[in-house]
Amino acid sequence: MIAPYKFKSNDWSYDRYMTNTLYNSDGLNDPIGTLGRYKTNDAYTQMKEISKYFKNKRNGIDIGARWGSFTQQLHKEGFKHVFMFEMREYHFRGISFNIDMSRAEAYCCAVMDKSGRVSRGGKIVTDVNKGDVPAIAIDDLELPDIDFIKIDIDGPDRLALQGCLRTIIKHKPLIYLEAGKEQFDWELKYGDSNVQKPDDIWQIIESDYEAIKGPENNYILTPL
Repeated sequence: MIAPYKFKSNDWSYDRYMTNTLYNSDGLNDPIGTLGRYKTNDAYTQMKEISKYFKNKRNGIDIGARWGSFTQQLHKEGFKHVFMFEMREYHFRGISFNIDMSRAEAYCCAVMDKSGRVSRGGKIVTDVNKGDVPAIAIDDLELPDIDFIKIDIDGPDRLALQGCLRTIIKHKPLIYLEAGKEQFDWELKYGDSNVQKPDDIWQIIESDYEAIKGPENNYILTPL
């Protein structure tokens, strides 16, 4: 089982929380890091839409955490704890600047439909002995009291959702899910070419959830 990431320091700031300020992994207030291609989401604006649908605010899951923009907003909304998942260790320095880790834990791994390993390029689970990145199905962690799940991993978002199915059935969380070009392109290349429209991505839970169009290519899925 994958253990939480061990940070060497946690230099978050209450003032930066209150002003929605994020540092990248270079310690700069700039949405682009040294690699020049990792732009963080405007979680503050998106949370204004999501927060209308919260019923409980115990624990949240942030899949595709990047530098922690969504976790920061979930803390500000009153969530007690957030479980963060990010496959690129490069981003964890940014997390250490931005997030109060006494109220969160972070995992350096991919999230998929089953635990194993993935190739960094294709994000395809192979087996426990292959692939350069560890992968986890959220259900295997048996996380408690989950009231919110956010998934934004630029491709296999449908598979990540499938790996949360037992958690979803048990806790009925609000779900925030990306369903756009990146997801459909990934499905065409690596997954299921029949996935061509947004509700194909969340079909596994469609009978139990209502989909509400959110900002950009995101959807808010509310339990019925």
